[in-house]
Amino acid sequence: MEWPGTGPEFVETASHVDTVPCGGNFDGAAGVVAGLAAIRAIKRAHPQLPYGLRLRIWRSEEFACYQVLYAGSRAAFGQLDPSVLGNSFHGKTLEEAMRSQDADPDALRQRIRTISQEEVDLIRAHVELHIEQGNLLEVGNLDLGVVTSIRSSKRYRVVVRGEFDHSGATPMGSEYRRDVNLAMAYMHVGLNELYKKFRDEGFDLVQTVCVVNSNRDFNEANPLIYANATSVISGFGYFDLEVRSNKKTTLDFCSAAAEELIQSVAKEYGVSAEFELKGAGVPLEQLDQRIQDVMEKAAKMSQVSSKRMPCGAGHDAVIVGGQKRTDGSNIPVGMLLIPCLAGKSHNPAEYASSEAIAKGATVLANGLLELVLQG
Repeated sequence: MEWPGTGPEFVETASHVDTVPCGGNFDGAAGVVAGLAAIRAIKRAHPQLPYGLRLRIWRSEEFACYQVLYAGSRAAFGQLDPSVLGNSFHGKTLEEAMRSQDADPDALRQRIRTISQEEVDLIRAHVELHIEQGNLLEVGNLDLGVVTSIRSSKRYRVVVRGEFDHSGATPMGSEYRRDVNLAMAYMHVGLNELYKKFRDEGFDLVQTVCVVNSNRDFNEANPLIYANATSVISGFGYFDLEVRSNKKTTLDFCSAAAEELIQSVAKEYGVSAEFELKGAGVPLEQLDQRIQDVMEKAAKMSQVSSKRMPCGAGHDAVIVGGQKRTDGSNIPVGMLLIPCLAGKSHNPAEYASSEAIAKGATVLANGLLELVLQG
């Protein structure tokens, strides 16, 4: 949605409108609503501006359904691998889902850009507002976070194979049993201990075992999972591991250490572990300093309390910030976070108050206006 100015360039705000299965109503959508409110407020007070304002609304930001990071924004820049069209969710491929909503998967297949290089060159700044999805702001009794960096992730599926045996007649111990469930339990505990070690050494890192034997599409393709039963030693299982950091070197180093630990435990318990990389992104290690300064100034002017902070979740702003303009510079990107109740997100209980969204929208409006008027 565009509101042109007297010049050809634009200052943007953006967020996304999709969510995860059993997610909430505010992840992404709060930023779209706040962005629209901010631009409407600016245009009411300043009908004519030297640069245009744009509200960009992404879809398919979330990884959870079709197992691809930032599908919408990457496709818009012609950077999404067309092979993901075959990824499925609840029995429907991404291509089928796109066609069912009158989208054009053939454009993705041909890597046709919907955001041209000329349009990229004319983006003066891009700012995303989002709920925090954690509780640092709420615990600190703060209204706003001005983001300094955005974490990205590596996501693996780890398939563990052992042997199915009788749970009563087979003695305990790894010399007799190749017990997948036991091995996976030690893998998960070991990964948590490894994380503590890295955290104590000062790494920016979070890791999560997100799925254990519970992906519907994978189970349908691998019916061996249903051979696990009471009175049977587990011979097959899997889990999804996600590692996140705001530095690529940390992400690569720590995920390699996690792989090494998993293989070591597998060897100890007589099972095998196979890794499939499901997704890997590049963190946005430093957001634009000028935009941070402008947004911090806008918060003070709006009498909104704020702090500078890294963002733990991934966002389409990472993809935008990686786009090169013709002069070789990247699109300047900024981000604002607003509190959400108890830090809950990717959860039906996710909630951000109207007051929190309004404060964020006010700061966003004042900051966008400053970015337009600064020239």
